[in-house]
This record gives sequence, C-alpha cells and structure tokens, in this order.
Amino acid sequence: MRKRLTLLLIIVVIGITSSFGMSAGEESAGGILYTKPIESVIFRHQDHSQKNTSCITCHSGLFAMEALQVQKNKDFTMDSLYKGKYCGACHNGKSAFASDTQCARCHLGTNAPKPSKDIPAYKKVVVLGKDDKGVTFNHESHVKKASCQSCHSSVFKPKEGAASIKMADHSQKKYCFTCHAEKGKGTFAWTDCNKCHQKPPAAPTETIKYGKGAKAVSFKHEKHQLKSGCVACHPQTFAYRKSDAKIDFNDHVNGKSCFTCHAPEGGSAFYSCNRCHKDKPAAKTPVYYPGQLKYKTPMLNVYFHHASHAIFLCNQCHPDPFAVKKGQTKMIMSEMLQGKTCGVCHNGSKAFSARDCAKCHKK
Repeated sequence: MRKRLTLLLIIVVIGITSSFGMSAGEESAGGILYTKPIESVIFRHQDHSQKNTSCITCHSGLFAMEALQVQKNKDFTMDSLYKGKYCGACHNGKSAFASDTQCARCHLGTNAPKPSKDIPAYKKVVVLGKDDKGVTFNHESHVKKASCQSCHSSVFKPKEGAASIKMADHSQKKYCFTCHAEKGKGTFAWTDCNKCHQKPPAAPTETIKYGKGAKAVSFKHEKHQLKSGCVACHPQTFAYRKSDAKIDFNDHVNGKSCFTCHAPEGGSAFYSCNRCHKDKPAAKTPVYYPGQLKYKTPMLNVYFHHASHAIFLCNQCHPDPFAVKKGQTKMIMSEMLQGKTCGVCHNGSKAFSARDCAKCHKK
C-alpha cells in the first residue's frame, strides 16, 4: 500500500511540475520573475523564440525592452490580459493557450525558485548589408558594455532587416554611429572602416560633374585619395550626396568647399583655373571673365574689361583689394588717388594714372 501511495505521489509531482512548464532539471534555468499581477510567473525568452515569434512580436508596443518595466503600468492586470493586452495579445486561445485557462502553466506560486539571469533570444550574429559592403554585428560583444534597451527600440527596431544604413548616416549619429561617433567615447570611431568592414567600400570610380556646359568641372575620387582618407572631405566639407554641394565663385576666395585645400598657400591655388576648368586656357595666356562690368558714377559711367586685365592673375585683384562679387567693394575717387582700389595699379607707374579720367569714364 505504501509503495502504491509513494508511486502515486511521484506521478502527481511530475504532473504538477509539467503543468507549471518547469521540470525538476530546469529549476535553476534563467528567466524573468514577475510578481504582478499575481505571484508568481517566470518568463523565459528561450521558450518564446519559436518560428512564428520574434523580438518584434512583443517589443513593438506590448513590452518595453527593460525587464519588469511593465509592472509599473496600472493596467497590467489579469483583466487586461483577458482583453488581449500584454501577454493576452498571444495568449488568447488561438496563437497560444488563453490567459484565463491553464493558470498553473505560468503561475508557480510564492515558493517558486528564483531564476538565474535570463538569456534573451536574439541572434548572436547579424549581418547588415550585402556582399562586400556587409558588416557582421555581434550581439555578445556589445552586451558587455551595453544592454538591450541601449539600442532597442530607440536606435534600432528589434526586427532583422528593419535598418537601412547608408553612407550618409555614418556622420549623423544615427544607428551604429550613435555610439561609434568619435574616438575617446569608449568606442572606436566610424572612420575606422576596417573595424567593421572586412573589405571597406571603395571610393566611387565614376567622374562627377559639377556645373553645366563648358564651365563644368570634372572630379575624380582616385586623384584625391589623401592619407587621411574619406574624412579629409566628408562630411565636414562635402556631404556624401553630390546634389548637396553648391559651389559658387565666392567660395574660391573664402576657403570653402574645394578651396579648403585648393587655397593660395599650401595647395593648388584656386586661380590656376585651367587645372579644373577645361574651358579656361593655361595661366600663361590671357584668362578673362567674359563680358564687361558697368559702374554708374556721378560723372560718366565707368566700364571695366576683364579681357584687358588678363595679363594679371586673378589673385592680384581678388579678394583684395576687390571682392569677387560686384558691388561689395566701395570705390571712391579720392581713395583711388591715395593708392587704394583701382589706384593700387593705376598710379602712373604700373598703369596709367587714375587722374586720366577719360580712360575709364565714358558715355
């Protein structure tokens, strides 16, 4: 009789632990211990990472990434679960057993063993991108310094394939570059390409045209590959999209765009026009700005011809003493006679004197 009773008790215990969804060998397995709305539920990511579920199933509005955060919500009650919220979104009798049945499968009671650390059900290795541009992301190496909620879902949606990372994002502190922005922040900078890319993306090989018609300038990356790499120009001087670059003549003398490097000192000077503009002749031959400039004065009008001044290089007049844009430099006759503006050259020595009125003032 005692043997039968003992055998019956063993069968009952086995049946109860099976109903709890926890075998004797799994008592020390990882999980998250919920004490609300009713004690006590142990949730395991591993048990829920089935074919029809993924991180996005729960972490897209049902639950925050931080464990047990949901217990702070006032509506986290059994009644809410019965109405299809939280766990009840799946535990509705269709996707999974209903939340108002089989209670013992979740609620283990106050004497339930405390679980060890839960192991989130994510892929250890995720490949971002395709072919040579692909990057292998390892979750394990990142959870050492961060947690799931460090990235999800504010930076990355917890769904594989949801992130579309472009070259322009590297400098915008988006996606990976929220952390991998600059050196000295506890992580390597995005400019260390080979840290992620086994084969860093090559610079574009096609010729990029700036401008239209005969004035267009042809730019090739391979001729500009400096020791400092892409960061010499991107994104500080130029955005990664060609259409974002707007270069005007004033930039030539203001140290902007191309002229950050192509300045009069320490680089190929901006006034070597034919180096970029193929419609311009070499600097040794007359270089001129088409047309003429007309200045209205209290006396007769003054006409300035670039062509007649082409024996000089552009930098001898621009940006000092004349700004590149017409009208930005005030020209006063009395100052010219003192050797300013036109009077720098028109002093009777380098060129005819500014006192020879008829040379400039005409109808």
